[in-house]
Order: sequence, then structure tokens, then C-alpha cells
Amino acid sequence: MSSTVSQIERVFTAASHKKVWDHFTKAQRKNIEMWKKQSSEIKAVQLEDSLIEGEGEMDVSDSEEEPQRKKTRNQSDSNEDIERLQSLKEENDSLRCQLEAYKNEVDLLKSETKAELEAKEKQMKMLQQTLKGMQEQLMQSRKQQAQDDQKIKDLTVKLNATKKEEPRESEIITLDKDDDISEEPRTPKQHILASSFIQVTQKDAKLIGLIATFLHIHPFGASVDYLWSYLQKMEPGIKPNEVEVLMQRFPQVFKQELFGIGANMERRWQFSGFNVYRAH
Repeated sequence: MSSTVSQIERVFTAASHKKVWDHFTKAQRKNIEMWKKQSSEIKAVQLEDSLIEGEGEMDVSDSEEEPQRKKTRNQSDSNEDIERLQSLKEENDSLRCQLEAYKNEVDLLKSETKAELEAKEKQMKMLQQTLKGMQEQLMQSRKQQAQDDQKIKDLTVKLNATKKEEPRESEIITLDKDDDISEEPRTPKQHILASSFIQVTQKDAKLIGLIATFLHIHPFGASVDYLWSYLQKMEPGIKPNEVEVLMQRFPQVFKQELFGIGANMERRWQFSGFNVYRAH
């Protein structure tokens, strides 16, 4: 009997620890405190009974009826104590089950949290790899853009140098009426230049050279907006419609084609200056 009470007290003491105590509800804590108090009272009663029994055995002068009444009372108290201890034992078993359930729940939460953290870490690594790939692609695009710009500059320099080396147009298409009768007939090239002569300004000539150079390195053509975005770096005040009107004035040098199907169809300009001379 005494060992059972001691065991119950140890369980209540373990349940009172903070880590375990936090898992119980307010009502459960109240019941545990009440049961702990009851077990202490039972233990005190047992100690008192033990003392009384010891005194009864030492007192030989008492009457035989008094020990009998005490014995009966002790037996009645013992029966009540046994019932209360049994009830406490059942409650103790219930608390153990609840405590085990709380432990399992905590383990489950830890497992779920760990899995969630691993998933987020994996997702973070994938995002970092994607970002790295995008950065590399951007660097390659910038490098390619720089190479294209350099090609355009080189071609522009070559074009300007070629223009300086070519004879003036007046020397090709103008003849003096007072020349000898043995005047040589014009070549097809001279005839084309004489018949299709169009006056252009210095700005138009510069733009034509830049457009021709840009379209030459873009054999599949380019839209007006694409050309304008390039030209405005050197001519900030130019407008897209000015670019398009300028190219329309020279159909033998620039031509417009349709690319794509349906809603994806778009108009692109191409450089055809070499084709004109090739055709003649």
C-alpha cells in the first residue's frame, strides 16, 4: 500500500516538471494538483495509522473493546484509501496516455517542420541556379550586343572611307555639250545614277549609311522600331516615321517584306542595295 502511494507521488512529481506541465490543459492541471493533494493526505493518514497501531501494541492496559473499534475504523479507512488509490491509479494511466499522445504529436510536428524546411531549401537552391543562368545569359547578350555595335561601327567607317574614294556623281553623269562628237555612250551604271538622281541632305546621307550598315548585319530584316532604337543613339531627335519615310524614298536600296503568319505577322525592312547592282 505504501509503495503504491509513493509510486503515484513520483508520477505527479514528474508531471509537475515544466516541459511536461505545459502540455496539459488548465482543467487537467487543476485535477493533477487535486489528486496530488489527495495522495499526500492518504500518505499522512497511513503514517498516522501506523503510529496509532504502534501505540496500541505498546499499551497493554487498554480494554479489548477499544482496539477492536480502532481496528474496525482502520479497516474502513483502509478500504476508502484503497478506492481512492485505485481511482488515482486510473487517472494516472490516463495521464500517461495523454502524455504519450502529446509526445507523438510533438515528434510529428518536428518531422513535418523538417520536411518543410528541406523543401524550402531545395526550392531556394533551384531559384539560385535559375538566377545564375539568367545572369549568364544576360552577360552573353551584352557581349553579343557589344560585338554587334562594334561591327556596325567598323562597317560605318568602311562605308565612309568607300564614299571618299568614289568619284563625285557630277563627274559620272555630267557631260559638256561642247565636247567632241566622239563622245562615249553612258554605261548602264551611269544611266541608273543619272535617271534616279535624288537630292539628299548631309543628315539623310548619314542616316542612309547607318541604316544600310545596320540592315546589312541583320539579313532577315528589322522593324522600324528596332531601327529607330538604334538610330536615336546617334540622332536623339529622330522619330520613327522619319526613318520609315526616308527608306521609302529609296526603294532600290531598302525594301519592305512581311514575316510571320496571322497575328504574328510583322513588317520588316531589308537592305537590297547590292541586289540592284547585281541585277544590272
